[in-house]
Amino acid sequence: MSVKYRLVERNNMGKDKEETPKKLYAQPVYSDLVGFEELLGEISEAGIPSNQVKGVMDRMNYLIKKHLAAGRRVQFGEFGNFRYGVGSTGAAEKEEFQTNMIKIPRIIFSPGATLRKARKDANFERKEEIVTKNDSGGNGGGDRPEIE
Repeated sequence: MSVKYRLVERNNMGKDKEETPKKLYAQPVYSDLVGFEELLGEISEAGIPSNQVKGVMDRMNYLIKKHLAAGRRVQFGEFGNFRYGVGSTGAAEKEEFQTNMIKIPRIIFSPGATLRKARKDANFERKEEIVTKNDSGGNGGGDRPEIE
């Protein structure tokens, strides 16, 4: 199986933007969303009751939140690691810096070995024609991937 993508025309932000003001960039095209209940069902096929899997997942969600709030990184087995990514506005002097200058943190996920291999093994297939920024209707040109 391969990841479907389409080409989207966007403003060129590179050093050559004067010579080439627009360029084509790949944008993934997702077919659908695999819901949590579907994942539970697939795990249940391996003989693990879905209520037990859901219980473990709920507890992991709680524990990841707890440990991130304590400033810790969290390793979630071979799945990967979670940590906060923090940014702030700047201050000229340390006395001027206030805690409220810190932005809402991002949660950064670093995949484990199996998921890193999945990235390397990804195959791509172009799905449709080029989408220009001037196209109207909800089909493309935006910065967010679209589900079809």
